[in-house]
Amino acid sequence: MRIEARRRARTGRCARRVLVAALVAATASLAPIVAAGPAAAAPSAPVAGIAATPSGTGYWQVSLDGNVYAAGTARHRGSMHGTPLNQWVVGIAPTPTGNGYWLVGTDGGVFSFGDARFHGSTGGMRLNRPVVGMAATPTGDGYWLVAADGGIFSFGDARFHGSTGGMRLNQPIVGMAATPTGDGYWLVAADGGIFAFGDARFYGSTGGLRLNQPIAGMAAARDGRGYLLVARDGGIFTFGSVEFFGSAATACPGAPATSVTTARGARGYWITFADGRTYAFSPSSPPPVCTDRALVAARDLFERLNDERRARGLAPLAWDDGLAMYAAGWSRTMAGSGFHHSNLGSLLSWGRFGLVGENIAAGRGSTVRAGTLHVAWMRSDGHRENMLSPAWDVAGIGVYCAPDGTMYATTNFGRSLWLGSAPPGGGTPPVDPIARADPGTSSC
Repeated sequence: MRIEARRRARTGRCARRVLVAALVAATASLAPIVAAGPAAAAPSAPVAGIAATPSGTGYWQVSLDGNVYAAGTARHRGSMHGTPLNQWVVGIAPTPTGNGYWLVGTDGGVFSFGDARFHGSTGGMRLNRPVVGMAATPTGDGYWLVAADGGIFSFGDARFHGSTGGMRLNQPIVGMAATPTGDGYWLVAADGGIFAFGDARFYGSTGGLRLNQPIAGMAAARDGRGYLLVARDGGIFTFGSVEFFGSAATACPGAPATSVTTARGARGYWITFADGRTYAFSPSSPPPVCTDRALVAARDLFERLNDERRARGLAPLAWDDGLAMYAAGWSRTMAGSGFHHSNLGSLLSWGRFGLVGENIAAGRGSTVRAGTLHVAWMRSDGHRENMLSPAWDVAGIGVYCAPDGTMYATTNFGRSLWLGSAPPGGGTPPVDPIARADPGTSSC
């Protein structure tokens, strides 16, 4: 088994420690990735949204870089992939014909494809908060944009019915859905609080509930007499006339759910995740069950990491989607190019972090589990310093199961740039007691 740690600050300084241990070779099979419904291509960036065709026989996904993926009968009409963008793309809305769609960026820039017509944008305005989503009118001759503070911007034949722009919100707005008449809309906050305007009626919310994960988005019922919310763990909450057919909370936890959509011609809904996985829910679609060993192992390692931090009075780290996808990609890269660290400078170039770190490990054999790698990291000074550093606020973990049964694991740590300089270190934390010394069952 091999493990290695690295840390890098924006100043370019780098610390590195290596520990190599012997490993008895063995073989293990690679479990296939389980997917439900039509599968799109691997995304070029985290997927931000999904929109179904009116018939419900297809859908589009859009990633943060503006790339569009079509599945089923949905036709690709164009994308912003490869075009320099001022901001990330965060939403997609189809035209009533299903022959086009709009994309919207966090600055409110709107991009139209197919029979979607451009009616205006906030691209040249100075916004109080970034745009987080959009909804089209039933005629296709207009659309609304919604910002994180609930500010509404209407274009074309979309009418303004109200907003939460002047309210003090408990949580930011994360999405919106329009009524079938186009004379109203709902906004949803991260805590599941619902705000109804125009002819949109209030059917309930999760505002008073304690959620496992924040709400990521919403979609309207086919008849407009209800709506459903999706949480970042894939959990579904239905209100009004929406039928509940299950959730993706039991799906692989490699990335968060980002969007949910419905279609006029289909009985059910779709949930999409940041890594591109999409699940369909209907009377004939059973809820997904995670059997992807790599994703299960990654979540196991993350839970163990935070258990160690809590046991020592340290704040748990938040899961970062970008770091997790980077880590998963690097684990796969190591399987082909050998055991070595990634270029941490590329993480600093994202402009999000002032300090980054990395732990890597690889092991093969019938006794190698996620817990085995975790304990090996904890027993190494450099790795333990990364895992228990108060400097970090986020982390992402990626595991790759190679065809020969080797488990490659990468943890990438980050300190958000807005936090400023890192607190002074307190020396090397002691090894014992290790809160999670059990090997567990997660393996390749």
